[in-house]
Amino acid sequence: MKKIEAVMPHDRLSRAASIISEFPIGGMTYYESKGRGQIPTPLLHVGRGTSVYRPEFNVNVMITLVVPDNLVNDIVTKILDTTSSGLAGEGKIFVSEVNETVDIGTGKRGDTAL
Repeated sequence: MKKIEAVMPHDRLSRAASIISEFPIGGMTYYESKGRGQIPTPLLHVGRGTSVYRPEFNVNVMITLVVPDNLVNDIVTKILDTTSSGLAGEGKIFVSEVNETVDIGTGKRGDTAL
């Protein structure tokens, strides 16, 4: 089993979620995150538009899913194809090994818990 974590701009979440739902996996989790990378944060207008400031962090989302080994390359490729415009700084995908999975409700372990 592998854990796939994809960090991307918030506006690409729905595209990524729709292609992930095409795969036979149990589900995914996402949460909003903030971070700093290659792309500078945009200027924001505040105070009725009379002043601007630059936030310290960009707002992103992190999608996390645990999948069988045989689906990793297909899922990563689909996420890239769907969310990337080819510019640097659009996010990252991390793939790591998962040693054990346990379903809390059923007590199933390993691949059957997915």
